[in-house]
Amino acid sequence: MKVMRYGSKYRYDRKGNTKRVIAIIAISVVLVAAVALMVWRFIDLKNKHADNGAVSLQMQAGEPSVIEVLTGDIYMLTMPSSIKMEEVEFESSDPAVVRVDAAGHTDALSAGTAVVTAKSRNFSAECTFNVSQNPEPERPDEVTTAIKANEDVQAKNVAAGNRDIYSITVNRRTNTVTVYTKDDNGEYTVPVRAMVCSCGTGGSDITVTGDFSIYFQEPWHPLYGDVYGMFVSGFSGPYLFHSTPYATATHDSLEAAEFNKLGEPASQGCVRMMVSDVYWIMKNCDLDTPVHVIDADKRSDPLGKPASVKIPADAKWDPTDDTEGNPYLGKMPTLTGVEDLELKKGKSFDPKAGVTAADICGNDITNRVKIAGEVLSDKPGVYYLSYTVTDDFHLKTRVTRTVTVVG
Repeated sequence: MKVMRYGSKYRYDRKGNTKRVIAIIAISVVLVAAVALMVWRFIDLKNKHADNGAVSLQMQAGEPSVIEVLTGDIYMLTMPSSIKMEEVEFESSDPAVVRVDAAGHTDALSAGTAVVTAKSRNFSAECTFNVSQNPEPERPDEVTTAIKANEDVQAKNVAAGNRDIYSITVNRRTNTVTVYTKDDNGEYTVPVRAMVCSCGTGGSDITVTGDFSIYFQEPWHPLYGDVYGMFVSGFSGPYLFHSTPYATATHDSLEAAEFNKLGEPASQGCVRMMVSDVYWIMKNCDLDTPVHVIDADKRSDPLGKPASVKIPADAKWDPTDDTEGNPYLGKMPTLTGVEDLELKKGKSFDPKAGVTAADICGNDITNRVKIAGEVLSDKPGVYYLSYTVTDDFHLKTRVTRTVTVVG
């Protein structure tokens, strides 16, 4: 009897526990679903970045939004699928802070607060933009094609005050230089910078492989062939890091044809690089910095190989040299064919037609132009189109084009 009673009690408790477990699971599923929905809504509606640099923000009736943005940010306001954009009227409480066009293209122009409203016959929504000044400079201090990564780890090591925080690896097969910094165990495993280079052409002019270290550094140094290299760091006998050759020890005597070989074998064994990159090595890598020269495929280049940029045949300056007098100094990529225009209602419009772009060296980069914004040709109003292009030096130009549709 005891066995039966205890058995019955056990069966009763198990049933009760099962119900409680099912209830807990059900509640957990609901909570997880709710959290997932919130995350999805946040990601899908308020943080969808397009490749043109704009952010998609879907406005919801009865759900006022407050977002923090920086000057220069672009938001594309969208509506629920049941709302036709042609029927929506947009308005900003302060166009000097945030302006909005007839298609919901929203630009953060200056620090402050502005409320953007969207209204149609059966719909009304608003979003408050709190705009802060963007701390990023319009033009970076360093002009380089270098690929940078893990800057937080690099900054931590720099802040520690130690100078032996870098190791340099040269992959002579891919003509790529990768700089590593130390991990938490003090090992050089964290890649922070990749730079394009030109190693030796082969034969007697091959770049030596092995483990070395920087043993001398000079601003200018004579090279084979009665030419000069700038920002020179020697790592093994006659093998050096240096700029592409100069006819004389002056900044305006660059041999353009040699610069244009960067990224492919071109030297007599040294490692040629852009001025900004060899300057970075001299500035940041002390004597005894480890240098490893390897012969491997691109899988040994964790950050990849940066771009090599061509300059005109008659150019005399390295475009990355920040010395006063350099004609490239302060230049930015150019965009043409983006003039403001007036468009009659219903007329077709191609925002790419006639638009071209060039990098600071004059190379065509039209295929890199990104356009944020839309013109609703059947809806009279003012429209803003943001054209953005970035060159291989990571220099970016943005031009806003105003298109006015008149009925």
